[in-house]
Amino acid sequence: MELTKKQKELCSEILNVIFPEGPISRIDIANKTGITPATVSFLTGIMIEKNLLYELGESYNETIKAGRRKILLDVSQEHSFFIGAEITESFYSYVLTDNTGKIFSKKIYSINTSEIFITSDVFIKNLLSFYRSLTVPVSAIGIALPGHYNYSSKILTNNYTWKHFDLKKIIDSVEIPIFFENNVNCMALAEHFFYSQRNENFLFFHIGRGIHCSYFYKGDIFSKENFLIGEVGHTVVNLDGQYCECGKRGCLQTYTSETWLLKYSQSIYRNSTSTFLHQLVDTESEISMETLLTAYDLGDPAILKIFDNALNYIALTLNNLNMILDSAKIFLHGQIFDNKNIFNFLTQLLNVEPKLLVFPKQEEIIKKPYQKINGAIGASALCIYKKLENYDFVV
Repeated sequence: MELTKKQKELCSEILNVIFPEGPISRIDIANKTGITPATVSFLTGIMIEKNLLYELGESYNETIKAGRRKILLDVSQEHSFFIGAEITESFYSYVLTDNTGKIFSKKIYSINTSEIFITSDVFIKNLLSFYRSLTVPVSAIGIALPGHYNYSSKILTNNYTWKHFDLKKIIDSVEIPIFFENNVNCMALAEHFFYSQRNENFLFFHIGRGIHCSYFYKGDIFSKENFLIGEVGHTVVNLDGQYCECGKRGCLQTYTSETWLLKYSQSIYRNSTSTFLHQLVDTESEISMETLLTAYDLGDPAILKIFDNALNYIALTLNNLNMILDSAKIFLHGQIFDNKNIFNFLTQLLNVEPKLLVFPKQEEIIKKPYQKINGAIGASALCIYKKLENYDFVV
């Protein structure tokens, strides 16, 4: 049957509960949404017929001794398929997932990092190659950006690498819907739609070439129209620090981003004869994050100093966010956090409780393992988010 616009809107509202909280019963959906139980039963019945939802069976609760048990619903696998892609300075990644985040295909292409400006031509070529290799119908394409998108043809960022990267050419290259969003916001969406078991507030803190923190609040990205929100890399942690590219002194980014850590390490390589970096690489241009993490584990004094400094500023920032924002979890994402010694040291710094509160708030700290497809998976989640937002997930 053809659903009305209002029914599609209600279906999106129901799915926005089931995705992060399923399996869940119809009555619990009704209680959470305020939609009448009869309407919930009717619309979920339609979504079951369309193979978008399925019934798992009865719930079990030892406290309930009599009456009908709740029938649990969850999202069906392989109802629809999406391409997720991420654009970075060093690689393009592409994945095919279904509507539950299950990965069916993936591809990663390295790109020439020596180019001053990167254009969209190679990205489009690889996207079309990946798209044409698939044997299932693709409902939409999501693309995770190293910046922001405001419906212009450009990536909004202060990184001049992307000055000539034309997003409109990507939109014109295929005839299915394409959605763009900041890469860290995409990864936060993946946590919400694919990996969570309850709808709760959380922070997704990412360190890469830059730093961004997405705040997921009451089922959505907080203040997503304001592009300054989440740019924690440009919060000042040292008034007398280095000049940042944003024009301020002592931004968090100048101590903790991969770009600046590599810059400091290259200076160490040039000016110190005792650093372990000379045993790990032949030239300063070869230094990578893997090189730095190896030097850290070997106990290189100069590398230990820059990392310990960075981790103290990260802990300062996260503890401040904990005092300001209502969140149950903090997800930490980036190569730096995959190092066991670094993560353990940061955890110790974060375990210092504020003494101001009678009931101090302790967030759960979760390390999100770094993979080159994390952003692309998040871009698939973006497709679900947009289709629910546009009320066209159920047709």
